[in-house]
Amino acid sequence: MPNMRSTVEGFAAKLPERQASFAERGCAVSFTAPMLSGARLRRVSCGPAEIVLPALSGRGVYVMGWDACLLHCAPSLHDRQLWDRIASHERPTPALVRAAAREVARAGYAGRAAKAAVLVALRQQEAVRDALRNSLAARLRPLGPGAAELVAPMVAILAQTGTGPGQLSDREPSAAMPQAIVALEAFCGSIAAWSQVVRTPTEQRGAAILLGAARLTLLLADASLQALWCLVADLPDRLVRGEARQEEVLPLLAELASRVEWVLDGWSMIETLWAAAGPAGRGAVLPEVVSLLPVPPLETEHWPGARPDWDTLLRTRRLVRPSPAWGSGSQVDLAERNEGLRCLAP
Repeated sequence: MPNMRSTVEGFAAKLPERQASFAERGCAVSFTAPMLSGARLRRVSCGPAEIVLPALSGRGVYVMGWDACLLHCAPSLHDRQLWDRIASHERPTPALVRAAAREVARAGYAGRAAKAAVLVALRQQEAVRDALRNSLAARLRPLGPGAAELVAPMVAILAQTGTGPGQLSDREPSAAMPQAIVALEAFCGSIAAWSQVVRTPTEQRGAAILLGAARLTLLLADASLQALWCLVADLPDRLVRGEARQEEVLPLLAELASRVEWVLDGWSMIETLWAAAGPAGRGAVLPEVVSLLPVPPLETEHWPGARPDWDTLLRTRRLVRPSPAWGSGSQVDLAERNEGLRCLAP
């Protein structure tokens, strides 16, 4: 579509590839309109909510208002319903956006298959909450009413990391592994296997970039996760010694849990697109997948742990000529594909 680039560049400001903070980078949003593929929602300061999109050149991102999206991006009814639920939040987070997307899908705006998938995901989410509630109650209630009051808010915080049932029974923090990390590790294995059979230099380079980005992301997520579960494991002893108070513990837990979720935000779409393409179609979706990489903002460089070299990876990414799907191809076919992906990533 030769005029697509000029249309977008005419109404969108352009930002660099790495923003200063997660708030500036925004939350991944599962829109179905092709031109909104890879979109992120952000709200900077007191300004209106904005949409951030991967640039067609693969260098930087576009940022635009919703009115411009309505004029030029043809959002679907599903997208409009989703926007109505997320645009008013003063501080949008991945958890809020995910909950809104599930609400829209449960209402039937993404089709029957997506509705059924979301109902299953919601049941699984409730099972996670029940497991966390039971495990935390067993640990904290014997310590007295003050400790027992921590159970409900801790469940609300920790459930967002996606910890599976029964994983809190072991005091070893690494035993509590979010499903999103398990999925990303499986994605690494899939890329590594595919890279062994591809032949073109572009595909080999693209596979190396994807694998590198996924592994760098896992480093960041693992470090935050270890800190989170170390705090949870040590909490009963700290309460007994009088070294922890609710007004101090809960904000720290929320901060560490949010780090895990922000780092992993956006990978689900990539993993779903990769899996849906299958081995034979992965070369075709490679430029799109590379364009969607969730690049951690500069604030992560101040976190404890390793300093992943994202700048070098981004320079290498440009050699693959990343491009979002809406830059070419049938918009109708892409819309149908995106609606199908909603069933695979509820």
